[in-house]
Amino acid sequence: MIKLNLLPIKAEQKRNKLIQQFILLVALLILIIVGNFIFYQYNQKLVDTQTEIIVNLEKDIEKYQSLHGDLQKEKDKRQEFLKRIEAINSLEGLKRNLLRVLDEVNKQLPHKTWLIDLKKQGDQLILKGGAGSFEDVSTFAQSLKGEAKFFKKVDIKDVRIEESKEKTSVGISAPKFVLFEIICSL
Repeated sequence: MIKLNLLPIKAEQKRNKLIQQFILLVALLILIIVGNFIFYQYNQKLVDTQTEIIVNLEKDIEKYQSLHGDLQKEKDKRQEFLKRIEAINSLEGLKRNLLRVLDEVNKQLPHKTWLIDLKKQGDQLILKGGAGSFEDVSTFAQSLKGEAKFFKKVDIKDVRIEESKEKTSVGISAPKFVLFEIICSL
């Protein structure tokens, strides 16, 4: 005998299984959507935080660039002041040396010899003056060469006799004198 079960149990079980699978699929889709939303929100917060950090860094960069420009200007001013100080110090040293040189020239200046002009050009000292005779000029040049310790080289550039254009009260012309130019290397 054949037994037939006409009860819809298997069909109902299939239907219940399909409903369960559908519910599971819907729950899984909802879970995936919620997970993606949470992941998106988390990443969006990270991006917003990084963007805010970048904006703040750009503001800081602009601020520090302006400060860097100001600092560079101050460094340039400092360099300029240092150059000025160095120039002043060198001028003070030169002033001291020139005073020593002038003192030495004065010590070596013979009697009946005078200076009219004194110029410094680079490392040379140009002395223009007058003397009573050629011997006085020669003595002066020799003393500058020998005894003066500030001069490397002493050259007599020009020596000439001048007559005074003035006349004495008696009508006699004034005596002649010698004009000279000496160049000394310091």
